[in-house]
Amino acid sequence: MTPGVVKRFLHAASEGETPVQCGRGCHVFHMQGLRLQTPTVQDVRIMFAAASDPQAQRWLGWTSRDVIPQWDLEHQLARTAGRGRALSRAPGWRRLAAIDPTTGRVAGALGIDEDTGEVGGWLAPRYRGRGLGSGLFAGAAEFAHHHLGIPNVTAGTETRNAACIAALVSAGFTPAAGPVTHSLPDGRVVPARWFRHQSARPAMCEA
Repeated sequence: MTPGVVKRFLHAASEGETPVQCGRGCHVFHMQGLRLQTPTVQDVRIMFAAASDPQAQRWLGWTSRDVIPQWDLEHQLARTAGRGRALSRAPGWRRLAAIDPTTGRVAGALGIDEDTGEVGGWLAPRYRGRGLGSGLFAGAAEFAHHHLGIPNVTAGTETRNAACIAALVSAGFTPAAGPVTHSLPDGRVVPARWFRHQSARPAMCEA
């Protein structure tokens, strides 16, 4: 995709216009109060900032190299998304930025491991408790099934993470078998619950 095409694609999405269809390496679609789109290189730091607070890290357990410092969080989350060069496709995890369509700011993010079919996601502090988790995980399933052609996806969460469990169930995920514990990046081992989402007709979009 040429820089000019990427710029027009992301500009249309960031300005709240009716988005163009997925194409030429970029994805964009709406899901229950969120606009999900291919992030730019600059968006990645904002996306990580959205989950760098202690409440999110209680569940995610990232290492210090991935957590954005406290002094930089508000600055990052105040930035408008979709500026700069689109993030190149890389093997393994595929990510989408979850955008607040009214402000153009990052509300969260989701990711899919194309090798295992595992999905995950998070919301920024100001977007939690508003019912957007359901849209986020429904978007993850939509992205996997009808954009990447993946028929089955799974999601795991700590057994005490009631908000995440409720969001997954609301998004149509059903309980599934899986390991009883899960190792987080920071070394903690936590009890885990697993869920799955399936599609009988997976497909790939124009991107």
